[in-house]
Amino acid sequence: MKMPLNLPGHQIYEYLLVIDPHEELRHKIEKRRLQLTQKYCVQQPQAGRPHVSLARFTALKMTEQKIIDRLNWIAMAEKPFVVELKDYGSYPMHAIFIGIGNQPRVLQLIKNLKQARRLMKSGGEDPHFLQDPQIALAGRLPKEKYLEIMKEYLHRKFTGKFIADAFLLLRRATNERRYQIVKRFEFQCLPVNAAQGVLF
Repeated sequence: MKMPLNLPGHQIYEYLLVIDPHEELRHKIEKRRLQLTQKYCVQQPQAGRPHVSLARFTALKMTEQKIIDRLNWIAMAEKPFVVELKDYGSYPMHAIFIGIGNQPRVLQLIKNLKQARRLMKSGGEDPHFLQDPQIALAGRLPKEKYLEIMKEYLHRKFTGKFIADAFLLLRRATNERRYQIVKRFEFQCLPVNAAQGVLF
């Protein structure tokens, strides 16, 4: 059911949950992304800073605080972990990305985020939880361009690692192009009961 957009609190926003690499590694990834797009003359939408996407969803503005509270509770129970970036991968014929060597650990975090699924449906759509987390370099490539790039990138190496000690909640209105940071949720490795006690 479509909500009227002019009622306070009834605006629908698009949200993104991401893990951010540290600044030095972000610059390294940005440099590789630029090399790829310039060398192969690939037109891409304006790219935001490199990140690992965890989930996408739409929600009513009026439910944002409840979502934040639930995500805070999930983050409090999380333990910081190392994300290992390894080499290049692709979705055949259209996208190229930097892979994650220890993907199961990131998938565990995504599984934990599903505890907020019910709240993430207030925009009328089911949330999308990533099943193959990675860092995107280029997408929506023409088939010929994809094949040309993969001849090189199939054999290229990339390594990098960073500590994931938080995730970010990003938001944009449906008519906006760029996401804004709503909140950073730090991992505190608290027992779930202790985390609940802090919130309630």
